[in-house]
Amino acid sequence: MSFSPIAPQSVTREGHDGISHNLITQENYEFLRDSYSRYAGLLNADAPHDRGKSIGEGIANLYNELAALLDETVHVNYEERNGRLYFNLWQTHTWGEYTLYYFPVKFVEALNPKLRRIAMSFLHHLMRANGFSTINDEEDTNWVFEMFSQDDDGEDRKERAERHRLLQSYKEGRIYKLLDRVYRKSYYKNLPEAIDKYECRNGLEQELIALMRQGLEFVNPDKSIMSYAYDPWFDEEPEYYPKGLEQQIRVVYDCEDIMTEYLIDFYNSSRQETYDIIPITTFALSPETDKVFSREDNYPERFFRWADKFINFIY
Repeated sequence: MSFSPIAPQSVTREGHDGISHNLITQENYEFLRDSYSRYAGLLNADAPHDRGKSIGEGIANLYNELAALLDETVHVNYEERNGRLYFNLWQTHTWGEYTLYYFPVKFVEALNPKLRRIAMSFLHHLMRANGFSTINDEEDTNWVFEMFSQDDDGEDRKERAERHRLLQSYKEGRIYKLLDRVYRKSYYKNLPEAIDKYECRNGLEQELIALMRQGLEFVNPDKSIMSYAYDPWFDEEPEYYPKGLEQQIRVVYDCEDIMTEYLIDFYNSSRQETYDIIPITTFALSPETDKVFSREDNYPERFFRWADKFINFIY
């Protein structure tokens, strides 16, 4: 949230309680002032403040005064919760090697039945624990289906038939059912035990089991990767919506087939008008804040480092 260069006398927002609140109040000014003073003390820094000629100007000045205290990697936004205006510090996490983290499931079709069930269960728990999903029944997927269904005068009868078969498989056939099964079903109540007890038959199976074992820390995390989705430039009425984490981290059938290429092309085309949501850690300030903001949590970095290796292997 940001204010205009001329400090406003009134800013009204509807809170989560459904009530409209004026945010430019003496109470909010004092809360922000005391939060700023408290945080400056934690930093062992002076807290000079220009009250300005109005409450709105005082609030705007507090924002600039707090921002001047922060490290260059830490940023601050105004946020509001049911009429309470507060300062929210935020810091970005580091993205991984891939632009899009598309986990393909096609590889499970080449596995023996037991290892296939383990791998599908692992992907199921990974998705559910981290709040992401498959491409089934998604808005951008439906748009791609519409584009892919259009006939091309340059294709012959065989190519057209193959395209229709692939589209049908994605819409309600084998591919759809495989993605749906991975999303909905786990074959094991104790996945770590199933992974540990599996007897590998060759080096490829050993590597897959090792990667899944390394990934177990991400199937029962304290916070999901999606919980780091924070939009620091949030606009209530944007011309174009940002690209959410759920569009950047998801499960697909095959990273190399034409349908996924269409999805990637659609993503790249639509993101030219907007920006990507990336993992961010936030820290709300109050007059009772008792520690300095420090991005000690590196879950996104660890997740992406592991995902880089896992996707590289199953690609």
